[in-house]
Amino acid sequence: MKNMKWAGFLTAALLGLSVTAHAADIDTSKRIRVAMVPKLVGISVFKANQKGAIAAAAKLNIDFLYTGPVTASAQGQVDVFNSLIARRFNVITTTSNNPTELAPALRRAMKQGIKVVSYDSDVAPDARDFFIQNTAYPAFGKALVDSVAKYIKPDAKIAILSSTPDATIQNEWIKALKAYMATAYPKMTIVTTQYGQSSVSQSLTAGLNILQAHPEVTGIIGPDAAALVGAAAAVQKLGLTGKVIVGGCSDPDAIRQYVKAGVIKETPLWDEVKEGELVMYVARLAYNNAIPRNGSFTAGDLGTFKVNDGVIIFSDPLIFNAQNIDNYHF
Repeated sequence: MKNMKWAGFLTAALLGLSVTAHAADIDTSKRIRVAMVPKLVGISVFKANQKGAIAAAAKLNIDFLYTGPVTASAQGQVDVFNSLIARRFNVITTTSNNPTELAPALRRAMKQGIKVVSYDSDVAPDARDFFIQNTAYPAFGKALVDSVAKYIKPDAKIAILSSTPDATIQNEWIKALKAYMATAYPKMTIVTTQYGQSSVSQSLTAGLNILQAHPEVTGIIGPDAAALVGAAAAVQKLGLTGKVIVGGCSDPDAIRQYVKAGVIKETPLWDEVKEGELVMYVARLAYNNAIPRNGSFTAGDLGTFKVNDGVIIFSDPLIFNAQNIDNYHF
């Protein structure tokens, strides 16, 4: 009897292993065409996404195309989508400049059987199949505030330098950071919010304008890669290093010199290269109809991810500072 019970247990265990192994397998027998459309080409964080996507595409039998507008333009993205629809791409992945302006083109793509995966900055929920959210918004809002607030007075005046007024992800982060600031730093005041159009040069100009128009500002939060670099450059240009602390989010390569100079003390982000890999895994699984709207899935070595009503959280915030920034290169 004991042997029979053991045999039954062993069979069940092996069956469980078989199911797990099968679930980890991804059907890559058919080559598919997947496009990655960033807000604009030339931005370092999106180049890091591209690097990861290329690596994953090679494993997943994906014919990969990276293409997008040269400026942060919603209409530029729509023009790209229309071209991809006409060329019958299997999956379109994108990070959005404007959630509503992109929606009609993406809905049209979905009606024609093209899967749509948004990442980083979401589109309207009914205009995509899945959304890969970088981090949970409350956690990232907290990290953005802490990147500056830990190094200035609790009643300090600060400014926000963002990308564009309609950028989904930045607006969600700003909403989250304001909510966190109201409870954790109730005496801290945001005196102005400016926009650098995801351009380093325009962000530098906006940063200079902030500091010259508001000399009381001792902290700037830049929840955008170009904005963070522009704000840091503005502080250096005006000789305010140590007097104005800059925080926000950008890839480590773009901000390394400012972290080492002490203009930026710390900055949250996530591993952009691995996120690009995940985008391709989700694209492949979405095409295969092998990913649930609610549940979980495995993406190779990246691990297992939960899906809640089509939304996938990629990671917790990863904090870069002077002690660890040289460990990361993207």
